[in-house]
Amino acid sequence: MLTFDNLKIISTETDTGRYDHDKGKHIKYKTPKITKKTLFDGDVYGLGELYDVMKVACQQGRGTVTMTVELNDEY
Repeated sequence: MLTFDNLKIISTETDTGRYDHDKGKHIKYKTPKITKKTLFDGDVYGLGELYDVMKVACQQGRGTVTMTVELNDEY
């Protein structure tokens, strides 16, 4: 059975500016604001559970969603 240890799913959102309603135009930031949020951090046992975790993480995440995992084969 495959196990997925140390699974970490992170959402990264980059905000380059904001809209100013008073001036009526988009204003860019000097440096982009980067927001990182950990969506899942733990172990998963089996492909079905991995699929469910990834599906929920993609629905919750905004921007880019990255995943790191260690794959093990248990007998």
